[in-house]
Amino acid sequence: MEIDLEVPSKEQEKLIPGSDENSDVLDAAEEIDEEDNDGTPASSEHAVEACEPNLIESFTGCEDNVDVTTVEANVHEGAIFEPQNGLEFESKETAYAFYREYARSVGFGITIVSSRRSKRSGKFIDVKVACSRFGSKRESNTTLNPRSCPKTGCKARMHIKRRQDEKWVIHSFVKEHNHEICPDDFYYAIRGRSKQPGAVSCQKKGLQLVLDEKDVELMLDFFMCMKDENPGSFYAIDFDNEKCARSVFWVDAKGRHNYSHFADVVFFDTFFVRNKYRIPYIPIIGVNHHFQYMLLGCALIGDNTTSAFVWLMRSWLKAMGGHAPKVILTDQDKVLNEAVADVFPDSRHCFCLWHVLSKFPEHLGCIMNQKENFIKKFNKCIYMSWTHEQFEKRWYRMVDKFELKEHEWVLSLYNDREKWVPIYMRHIFLAGISTTIRSESVASFFDKFMHKAATFGEFIEQLKSFSLELYEMEAKADFETQSKQPELRSVSAFEKQMSMIYTDTVFKKFQAEILGIVSCHLQKESEDEDNVVFRVDDFEERQNFLVAWSKREFDICCLCRSFEYKGFLCKHSLLVLQMSGVSDIPCHYILKRWTQEVKIRQTLGEKSNRLHYRVQRFNDLCKRAIKLGEEGSLSQEAYTIALQALEKALKNCVS
Repeated sequence: MEIDLEVPSKEQEKLIPGSDENSDVLDAAEEIDEEDNDGTPASSEHAVEACEPNLIESFTGCEDNVDVTTVEANVHEGAIFEPQNGLEFESKETAYAFYREYARSVGFGITIVSSRRSKRSGKFIDVKVACSRFGSKRESNTTLNPRSCPKTGCKARMHIKRRQDEKWVIHSFVKEHNHEICPDDFYYAIRGRSKQPGAVSCQKKGLQLVLDEKDVELMLDFFMCMKDENPGSFYAIDFDNEKCARSVFWVDAKGRHNYSHFADVVFFDTFFVRNKYRIPYIPIIGVNHHFQYMLLGCALIGDNTTSAFVWLMRSWLKAMGGHAPKVILTDQDKVLNEAVADVFPDSRHCFCLWHVLSKFPEHLGCIMNQKENFIKKFNKCIYMSWTHEQFEKRWYRMVDKFELKEHEWVLSLYNDREKWVPIYMRHIFLAGISTTIRSESVASFFDKFMHKAATFGEFIEQLKSFSLELYEMEAKADFETQSKQPELRSVSAFEKQMSMIYTDTVFKKFQAEILGIVSCHLQKESEDEDNVVFRVDDFEERQNFLVAWSKREFDICCLCRSFEYKGFLCKHSLLVLQMSGVSDIPCHYILKRWTQEVKIRQTLGEKSNRLHYRVQRFNDLCKRAIKLGEEGSLSQEAYTIALQALEKALKNCVS
């Protein structure tokens, strides 16, 4: 379909910056390479979308009719591909629609910077489309439509030219922006060319895409009930410049209380956002002393941008009294990398191993299908490297053999190696969250209540039921730990030692390692004055593992990294300790977070010395009140004691 891009004659000069009547005529066959040193056209008048309605309408009015399949590119259904030099289009409208969809998917506005015609034919031969932040900010005392996203001199653009065969081709493409991507830009670009007043106000964005007015009302009611049930709950809402909700975050009092005991590892799970669930839900996950997942917060996020995640992480950190965790786990993502570095500079940032592995078919599917040896080489490099040097040597050999040196994603994996490769995880505890298979992952844990097409009302009801189920699971595990005596199934001194220390669930996992020792065979590999290296043949797993034992430091390390990932020693390490004459597990390999005594609180005197701010004192008192409520509600007698104590304390505080 041919779309007429003609503009009135009085506008024509605006589309040809720096031209005059006597200038040479440039035809499509001629090379045109007008470089704008300052990022703006030579003329003071610009062919900007919001200022040139005739030109713009001819582009934008054709969106529903342009056949984008005429683009000569390997395009899969539903995918938006990045522009490339030399990419051909049947028409300028198709090229514009292609770049517009690319801009929409990335999250920036576009504007036509300049265009040229041939004076022989009168047809367009050259068009430049740029990021809407091109050029410098115009000084003005009055502004009819103030923008939240100002001009920054951005150079990002696409330059297309018409060839003699009438086809259009991308002559040059600049990808990099000099500013943070702001999805609002795309809608501000629409504002200038919209014919109907208020059209932009009807354009939904952020959480408006998933929450209607009734949903927002339901959400606020949910927050009010949560606060009413327990004042220790917390919620926050992030608004844009038009007072529309961009993101929300909340955590109940139970989540804040649990974090005070288990602040070592926290996982910001973006699985549901990444997989485009209707509700953009982000659970913030921890693990309790029964090896159970617990909710440390929930969020709905409307924009997948660094600023959105920075807001979320800062809100969560505020709710937790400013106490950052030792380890932050996220998916591998540039936006999350930047946000974590901003909000948690002193925490160790790691990637969820299952997420990294799950991306291989997407990025390296052809290699995996065509090269039978690739998976074997990769697994050996990742899981069987004993030192950093050995890993890097194997990695370089692997990428060289399979010609992956220039592969962008593979290069990003190597650059981020300290965040996911097991050899770099030594002495980093991950609480069992980072696993290698999905059936053990956090995402699978939420499958039973998260449905891809669920409405917000359904989501809230399911979340309430799920949260209640989590609390009941923890209460049941507490009861079993306190009332049951673990059954010993071997003569191991290690088993007897840990039966009195670990919670019931963790002890059963540890007991499985004890019983697995019989499937292992030990052989000494090397020895010096302080250290011994053993090779353990594991016949159950059909693998060999190296185990290093430092007699002087009482330090042990196994290639399977069980202690780093799960927090208790593996059967390979236990066998080495046993054969080395060690009768008790060293105390530094008994993590307090897995013990029955982990929730014993510090004395009031020890705690109060550190509470210098009112919000910290408030949070601490709320947590203690929850504990008092739990104990005081068990019987009428306990309730009477608790009530009298509270009334007396309140009277003393007021006086």
